[in-house]
Amino acid sequence: MRHPATSHSALPHNEQELLSRAYGLSSDAESQALYRDWAKTYDRTMLDGLQYQSPMLIADRLAALLPERDSTVLDIGCGTGLAGRALAARGFSVIDGIDISPEMMAVAQEQGGYRALVCADLNAALPWADGAYQGAICCGTFTSGHVRANCLDEIVRVLAAGAAFAFTVKLEVWESFGYKDKLAQLQAAGLLDILASDPDCLYANSPEADGMFCSVRRL
Repeated sequence: MRHPATSHSALPHNEQELLSRAYGLSSDAESQALYRDWAKTYDRTMLDGLQYQSPMLIADRLAALLPERDSTVLDIGCGTGLAGRALAARGFSVIDGIDISPEMMAVAQEQGGYRALVCADLNAALPWADGAYQGAICCGTFTSGHVRANCLDEIVRVLAAGAAFAFTVKLEVWESFGYKDKLAQLQAAGLLDILASDPDCLYANSPEADGMFCSVRRL
């Protein structure tokens, strides 16, 4: 779901072990087990320990494209709600979340800000009608050990015409997991307009760009 790229030697030993497990994920079952164990300390690890800045940066991108703050927004791979809280801080009031980990979403529920939270697999069909959302955000889910780019078909399906979608992709899987090519295919098919795909730092202390920050609009 969310793999850090920066050094974690200063983290407590148990959090270092969780990060090491994140690097080796190879199945949904392993992912669910990891985030079950990590849910309670995840925010501390990412924000305090690793200076994770992506939720705030990607929320800024969506906010710039979606001025209507009462728009319905889907937080994809919402986890503990970092991106959702960043959106709420920018005035968005109708946010739904989807994630594979009920334990992570329980933390998001405690923090507040969501209208609804749904436990589901992004590799399967999404449980919403065509065009259900006017915006979407995804931060830290398109990374190694998680979903491949084919999940974009379902995400695009549930976006309304004109909807904005802002998301990050771990740079090392941008091409190998098919995201670059899939976005080009969706644009060629007349479904998406790619507004931006820029390399940037997922963490404030990243020595170099380690993520692609993308903004698209549903046609």
